[in-house]
Amino acid sequence: MKKTITLLIFSLTILLIHAQEQPAAYALNEEYNLWNLQKGDTTYVFAEMAYIRENADTKSKLVDSLQEGKMVIIKSDGYNGSTIRGFYAPWHKISYVKDNVKKEGFIWLGLLALNSVHNQDGEQFLYGFKKFRPSTENSASYYDAEIKVFDREKKVIARASYQAEVNDQTGTDTKILGAMGLKNIKNIHRSAFLGEACGIATQYYYFAWNGQELIHFPSKMTISDAGVFYREETILFPSEHKGDPTMIYKKIVEAENTDDNLDEPNYKETKSQIKYRWDGYILSELIELK
Repeated sequence: MKKTITLLIFSLTILLIHAQEQPAAYALNEEYNLWNLQKGDTTYVFAEMAYIRENADTKSKLVDSLQEGKMVIIKSDGYNGSTIRGFYAPWHKISYVKDNVKKEGFIWLGLLALNSVHNQDGEQFLYGFKKFRPSTENSASYYDAEIKVFDREKKVIARASYQAEVNDQTGTDTKILGAMGLKNIKNIHRSAFLGEACGIATQYYYFAWNGQELIHFPSKMTISDAGVFYREETILFPSEHKGDPTMIYKKIVEAENTDDNLDEPNYKETKSQIKYRWDGYILSELIELK
């Protein structure tokens, strides 16, 4: 009997220690992030090689690695948080299939794609972050971002880098457009970083896809601060403006309230336009002499 009680006390002690250790190992991270992934969501590895850990920490045992484009399923809320590649993100438990075996482990969120979309040919477009670049005396902060195209066999067939001006945006969105009336174009990929609060810009980035390479097209942004100012940029492709099929127009409207009354603002608008020509191979900005 005495031996049984001793064993029971020992077992309870082990369970208590384990219970105390568990929150430290898996501290729930409730901070909002651009990925906004929930349990059960399907997503894809964005990094060229992503390490899978036993627990939610960079010091945890390395149990596997996954290549870019690999599909994974989110199995947990976000835990802990680590700053890697210059930016902070939590960890998630994931499941995946490798060599016909279902496996699980933890991955740092920054290694996953922000969004994914397929075109009519089954080609997949992923975009995500490579590194965060803090502001300097000469430039604002930005992310080194990249877009990748995968064929049906999950092989990368094209990629292009760009600077994403992301600061306090609350979400992402992606869309595949058609050729929009442009010669030698299969699709136009549009990614967005959504600003849903006053003074936070929504940024749109466009890449044309001709089946072999990604071509960086003009970006646009919208921003407003209620009763103070707003700026709205619009991209018009040939199928939209119904004019010259080689022309793309970027129309800009800037407005500032000239009245002290913020409830009934009196906006003074300034309108401008940037013209681009697409010859089927190269995009050129047209400079108008005044």
